[in-house]
Amino acid sequence: MRVVSILSVLCFGGLWAYAGDSWRLPLEQKERILEKNNVERHNILGLYPSQVDLPMDGGPSDHSTLGNGNIAHAVCWTANYLCGTSYRYAFLKKSGAPAEEIANAKARADELFESIYRCQLVTGVRGLQARGYALGHGESYEERGIEPLTDAWQQGAGEYGNLRWRGSPSHHNYSAATRGLCQYYDLAAEGVQKDRCREAIDALVGYWVDNDFKIWHIDRKRNTYILGFNNGKTLNTRILMAIGGAKAAYHATGNPKYQAMYERLVDQFHVRGLTSFKTEKDHDDAEHCFGHLENLFRIETDPELLAAYRVVLDGLWANHAEDAQTLFTYIYMSLTPNAPGREKALKEGLFSLQTWPTETMFEPTMNSLRPDLKPPYPMYAAVWDNEYIWKGNLLKQDGWLSRIVVGMAVPAEDPVVLYAFDTRGDLYQSRDGGATAAGWHSIDAGIGSRVRAVAAGPRVRMVCVACDDGFHASTTGGYAWRHLDVPEEGGKAVDVRIEPGEKNALYAVREKAVYRSVFANDKEMGKSWEKVAEVPKIREDKLRFKPDDNGVLKSADGGATWQLKPDGLRIPRAKTVFMPENTDWVFAGTPAGLYLSKDGGERWEDAHLVLQFVKNVRRDLGGAAFIDAYWRGRYYGLIDDATARTPMP
Repeated sequence: MRVVSILSVLCFGGLWAYAGDSWRLPLEQKERILEKNNVERHNILGLYPSQVDLPMDGGPSDHSTLGNGNIAHAVCWTANYLCGTSYRYAFLKKSGAPAEEIANAKARADELFESIYRCQLVTGVRGLQARGYALGHGESYEERGIEPLTDAWQQGAGEYGNLRWRGSPSHHNYSAATRGLCQYYDLAAEGVQKDRCREAIDALVGYWVDNDFKIWHIDRKRNTYILGFNNGKTLNTRILMAIGGAKAAYHATGNPKYQAMYERLVDQFHVRGLTSFKTEKDHDDAEHCFGHLENLFRIETDPELLAAYRVVLDGLWANHAEDAQTLFTYIYMSLTPNAPGREKALKEGLFSLQTWPTETMFEPTMNSLRPDLKPPYPMYAAVWDNEYIWKGNLLKQDGWLSRIVVGMAVPAEDPVVLYAFDTRGDLYQSRDGGATAAGWHSIDAGIGSRVRAVAAGPRVRMVCVACDDGFHASTTGGYAWRHLDVPEEGGKAVDVRIEPGEKNALYAVREKAVYRSVFANDKEMGKSWEKVAEVPKIREDKLRFKPDDNGVLKSADGGATWQLKPDGLRIPRAKTVFMPENTDWVFAGTPAGLYLSKDGGERWEDAHLVLQFVKNVRRDLGGAAFIDAYWRGRYYGLIDDATARTPMP
C-alpha cells in the first residue's frame, strides 16, 4: 500500500495503470496489471495481437476488420504468451496456491490454446495455420493500405465465417506455435484439452512433414520451405526449429513418422557428436531456438543428443550473455545451473523485470543523449524495438522516433486551433491547443498529395496548403478540399500564405512566381488570380529561435547572442522551430514529437502530436513478454516469494 500511494494513477480505455514510477512496483503486482492490460486491450477470442492502436478518446481497441492491431504476427506472439501462462499454471499448482487461482490460471492457458488452434481451424485446411484473425467481414487494415498492402487475407471457413484470417504463413509461425503447444501439452493441458492439443500438434507438424518440408499456402500455388536455404549438412537455427518441431510431434502423438523425420534431420545435419555451434546474433531466431531447446531437454533422453543440444545452447548463449534478455537468461540458467557468469546474468535478467513499467505504449527514445544511462538500460528507458520484447535488442540506444513537424499555421479567429504537417506531408488539426493527443486529428484525406506548406484563417475553418500537385483549399476545416486553379507558370508549389483583412489575400507561391487571390467570402477564395512581385513581409521583432542538437536556441536581441533553452523537452533535440502568425506561442519539432512554449521559449511542454506510426495513432505493446519470463523465473526458482513481492526502492 505504501508504494501505490506515492504513484500517479491513470485511466485509459477502462484499464487502471500506474504511470511514472510504475516500474518500482513489486513483480507480482506488475504481472497482474500487465495481465489485465492483455485481457482488456489485446484479446481477440483469446488471440493476442501484441501491438494495438489505442483510441484517442479512451475507448476500447477495435479488433474487428475495421481496426488495426498487427494481426499478421498474432499467432506467434500468442504461442509465446501461452508458454508463460503454462508456466504460471504449473508453478501455482506445484506451490499449493489457492484452488480458485489455479483454476483461473488453467482457464487462461486453455483460452490461449484455443485461439492458436482456431488459427488452424479457421482456414478450413487441416494443418494450414493462419497468422491471425480479425472479427467480422470486409477488408482488413492491410487490405486497405494502412499497413503495407497485401492480398493474403481470406474469410473464415464453415463455422468460422465471421472471422477474417491472415494467410501467407512463415516457418516462424509454425515454429512458435509448435513449441508453444508443446509447453502447454506438458505443463497445463489436461483431459479433453490434452487430446485437442495432441490433434493440433499432429495437424500442424504433419502439414510440412507430409509435404516434403513445404508449408503450402491456401492457393496451393506458393509455399514456404521450412528448412530455408542450407548446405544440406550443417546445423543452423532454422534446422533446429524443424528438429524441435518433429520431436514435439512424436512426443505428443507417438506417431513413428515424426520420430523418423527427427532422426532424418539429426543424421543429415550431423547433430550427434556436435562439438561446436556458431551462428550470427539474431534475437528473433534465438528466441525460437531457446524455446525449442527447453522442450528438447525436457523430452529427449538420448545422452548423445542431449550433449549436442548443450553445445547448441552454449553457442546461442555466447551471443546473448551480455544482453539482459531475461527470457534467454532464465531458460539457459535453468538448463545449466553451474554456468560461468551465472550471478551477473541473473542479476541483469532480474533488473530487466524490476525496471519494467506497467504502461507499455511505444515511446520515442534517445539514450544516446543520456550519458547517465549505460546498458543494460532499465526497461522504462529501453528501446522496445519489437512487438515481443525478447525478439529485440535491449541494448539498442535509440528508436521509435517521431516524424518531425515541419510546418504550422494558426488562424486569426482562434489561436487554440492549430494546423501542423510532418516530414511525410500528412496534415493535422488540433482544437485544444495541443493539450491532448485526442485533440489532434488527420485532415488530409481529401488532398491526395504531400503537403509542403500550410496557411490558416481568417476563420478557423479556412485552411490552404501547397502540395506536390499544386494548391488546395478547405473552408470546412479539412473535411472537404478543392484544388485551386493557380496559374501553372513559375514551377512547383512551394508556399502559401493568408493575409487577413477587410479584403483577405491568399498568396500562392511557386518556385519562380507569386500569385494573389483577394476574397471577401468563402466562394471567392482562390477563384481569380493575379501575378504579384512578392509576398508581404512578416513584421519581425528581436525575439528569435532556432533549432539545436541540444534543444532550442533563443535570442532576445535579434540574433546577436543566443541561449540554450531545453527545459521541458523529453528529448532535448529540436529539428524545427516555429513562431506562427496570430499567436504568441512558440513550437518545436523534436524526435519526441511536437512541443510548445507559452512563455517565450523559456520552458517547453508536450503538444501531444507524436508521429511514430500511421498518422498520429498511439500504440500499446502488451505485457506477454514480461509474463513469459516472469513465470519461468518463478517455476525454475530463480525468483523467490520475497523478490516477487518486494517493491524497488
